[in-house]
Amino acid sequence: MKFTAFAFLLTATTAAAFAPASKTFAKSSALFKTTAPVFDEVCETTGVTFTRFMAEVAMLNPEISELTTLFGAIDTSCKAIANIVKRSQLPSSETLGLQGEVNIQGEDQKKLDVITNDLLKRALRFTGKIGVLASEEEDEPVSFISFSFALFGGLISN
Repeated sequence: MKFTAFAFLLTATTAAAFAPASKTFAKSSALFKTTAPVFDEVCETTGVTFTRFMAEVAMLNPEISELTTLFGAIDTSCKAIANIVKRSQLPSSETLGLQGEVNIQGEDQKKLDVITNDLLKRALRFTGKIGVLASEEEDEPVSFISFSFALFGGLISN
């Protein structure tokens, strides 16, 4: 499954957000000048969790704090997808096999692909930070603008 428009936004923004601070990087683009966190204490068992890392990045770089919301939704979705994939191996599971439709690239859709696509769409929609989402499981990009309009009572947040 590919979220092309979202992946482009994420790649462009996160590459800059998590790159080590250096003079050449700062010179190349003032737009993406960020500070990377330094972790003095790290848990021996779990290391630095994704949630902790994103919280530290958001504290150091308030201009990209909205990414924390998006990554939180993706993090939660990935955990739910991992559970679905684990359960899909059970004989009683109905998540395996073909869905019976063809995606935009002409491939047969699998039930698990459609389920995970819907799960990610719902998680990202409820963040209120996404306007449009594209996926290979969808024929057309999915607009969340009307949902945001209704959710915020007519005020769309940027």
